[in-house]
Amino acid sequence: MFTAHLINDPFSDPGVYVKFKYRNEAILFDLGDIHHLPSRKILKIKYIFVSHTHMDHFIGFDHLLRVCLGRDRHITLFGPPGFIKNVESKIGAYTWNLVENYTNDLVLKVVEVQKEVKITRHYNCQGAFKPEAINTSEAFDGTLIDRPAFSVRGVFLDHKIPSLAFSLEEKNHINVKKNALIEMGLPTGKWLAELKSSVIRGDPDNTPIKVEEKKQGNRMVERTIPLCVLKDKVIKITEGQKISYVADAIYSTDNARKIIELSRSSDTMFIEAPFLDEDIERASEKYHLTAKQAGSLAREAGVKNITIYHFSPKYKGCGDVLTEEAMKAFKG
Repeated sequence: MFTAHLINDPFSDPGVYVKFKYRNEAILFDLGDIHHLPSRKILKIKYIFVSHTHMDHFIGFDHLLRVCLGRDRHITLFGPPGFIKNVESKIGAYTWNLVENYTNDLVLKVVEVQKEVKITRHYNCQGAFKPEAINTSEAFDGTLIDRPAFSVRGVFLDHKIPSLAFSLEEKNHINVKKNALIEMGLPTGKWLAELKSSVIRGDPDNTPIKVEEKKQGNRMVERTIPLCVLKDKVIKITEGQKISYVADAIYSTDNARKIIELSRSSDTMFIEAPFLDEDIERASEKYHLTAKQAGSLAREAGVKNITIYHFSPKYKGCGDVLTEEAMKAFKG
């Protein structure tokens, strides 16, 4: 359902871009320098999850704002305690006296995640990004968003400040059997996206699915097939994908437990690994992990693949040594 990759090389600012295969939208974990992302990719971002607001995890906010201004975009940003103030400070650094003339409106939904509650505030470009007078709040039980197709969870880790780690989980992976389409004489096309959405929503079996097909002379022919028939013959449902993203955190018993629980059975785990294990004291002083610790946590979580990042500049040109140490621990 989705693909995920680092937006920069492991020595540069952190960030993972997640693109949904069948939706014109994307997710971003952390908001460091995003200049390497083409504008067309930035404009697909619908949700942004910020682990904490150290500069290398949040400096990309300005570029995001610049690319999206003047466009009809709705973006939801999640961040740790103090996040609303951080965003308002960014927005408050600029003068917005001309934006009321904009035809399109950029809307930001900012969600500050606290230990037991999520606080939400809205800002819109045509309103000069003045915060709404009323905040909304709801209990936080670990779930950040829960949509029909996927969910995102978060936990707080200790980085001398609260730092959020995240997991993205597809609820079901829906595949179309192309050989079954051929046997039934059905075309490919946009109708398959609606079919998948109907399955994800859990629509009743008698829900009619419209199938459009172009015939000779560009004549469109439409027929209707019950959802239950297509689910039985055309659709194959398998376990969904899962990725986890672990940013800055010290190695401790509590952090390790939370990381393992959050990342359990991930298809891919993105985890920071700034230092070699020979520099474990330095890592601890900086409240970061070592490559060996990152690999060991991934192994204990039973993940399938691991991608490490956030390498310390002291190893510039020797990133393969960090990777080797992490993979050795990961493979046991």
